[in-house]
Amino acid sequence: MSITWFENLVGKENVSDEIVDREVYSTDASQIKGKCDKIIWATEVKHLHQIVLYAKRNKLDLIARGAGTNLVGSCVPDNSIVIDFSKMNKIIALTSNYVVVEPGVILDDLNSVLRDKFFPIQPEDSTSCTIGGMIGINSTGFYEKKYGRMKDWVLEVEMIDGNGRLKKYGNEIVGKEGILGLITSVKLKITDKINERSMNVLKYDKLNDVLNKVNELKSNQEVIAIEFINLDAAKLAGLEERYYLIVEYLGFEGGVRDLNEMGRLWHIRKKIFHKLASNSYVYLEDPLIPQENLAEFLYYLETKKIPCYGPIGTNVLYPCFSNRDEIKELYDTVLKLRGVIGSRQGIGLLKKNYLNEVMKEELRNLKEQMDPMHIMNKGKVI
Repeated sequence: MSITWFENLVGKENVSDEIVDREVYSTDASQIKGKCDKIIWATEVKHLHQIVLYAKRNKLDLIARGAGTNLVGSCVPDNSIVIDFSKMNKIIALTSNYVVVEPGVILDDLNSVLRDKFFPIQPEDSTSCTIGGMIGINSTGFYEKKYGRMKDWVLEVEMIDGNGRLKKYGNEIVGKEGILGLITSVKLKITDKINERSMNVLKYDKLNDVLNKVNELKSNQEVIAIEFINLDAAKLAGLEERYYLIVEYLGFEGGVRDLNEMGRLWHIRKKIFHKLASNSYVYLEDPLIPQENLAEFLYYLETKKIPCYGPIGTNVLYPCFSNRDEIKELYDTVLKLRGVIGSRQGIGLLKKNYLNEVMKEELRNLKEQMDPMHIMNKGKVI
């Protein structure tokens, strides 16, 4: 398709079909390779509206992209036009209770201007992830035990759907991975910043002791985060070969209060995946396991020597693999234990065959209503 129409609409500086750009945008953090037709850097809602109507007329596929940190291929193009939202990064309104932002706003940039307030959904890639991307996969983070997920903090989403309608929705649009439309703005609740915190690092030699402690910590209302590192992950990360729990508390009951030391402890946890990836464990999974089956799952990982870490306080774990071919057995085990696949990263391309039928039917119905021509992120999720 000709690039001229798009250049006339958004300006030559905001569109490209150069080979080098198409190569960069042909994949995301999933490492799945697709084919990008051209890239448009979105700057104005009126342009996005025209692009959607043009795509509908010409049956073109549009893909919304934030930072490209997705691990399941949610923004991998299939001969698609990629809409990059990095230039739509304005804070539109700010009050003591809520903030209205464009979808390209980076989470850490948002929190840096909130002063005594903050947006509490804190994924690991907070330095790069965008609000639009977080809406797409219903992001969560270190403080899920206290604050929940993205959906719990979204008041309103303005979006252009696949019919070309610009409408405002509630949080029912969260977690749909861009298959219904292009987000143009988001209204988010904000809360008071946590000023009094403390942390502790607990080490264990027996997995059963870890599980007992986790159960104890879950019942403590002052605990806001419980992170786990298993033996194999600790060894690969260069730590003492033991089980670890990193616990964060509201107030000062947990031990370490020094902010620099707390930062050092979180730094260790945040760098675990980088350490594993440097040892070729580059494929990260995110199953949620029912409480009653958590012990069986952890022993399964240990038997298979699968390095694992993650927010065990919410029953989510991050097993890591050096070969994608090994992951099917994990999925089968998760389903046998009545767990959920794709609990934090989304479904995208990699996990669509494991989406439950109830969710598939719900998404198909929404797709038929809001994107009957299937121009929005085709081939993803369903």
